[in-house]
Amino acid sequence: MTEWWRGKVHDQATHAAINAVHYPGTRQLCIDCDQPTGRCEDDSFFYDEIGPLCEECYIDYSED
Repeated sequence: MTEWWRGKVHDQATHAAINAVHYPGTRQLCIDCDQPTGRCEDDSFFYDEIGPLCEECYIDYSED
């Protein structure tokens, strides 16, 4: 287990470097299209109990 999983606080540059080395790192991926959502657990898009979703897939689900 690496240091960044032990609750250490990092600046955005360090966070980006961690994600680059540990893909997908801490990035949240859409369960529908498998692309980064650009969000975290606290502001995730879910439709009913389906998610996390990126904004585009969320719109597609909500229009159906």
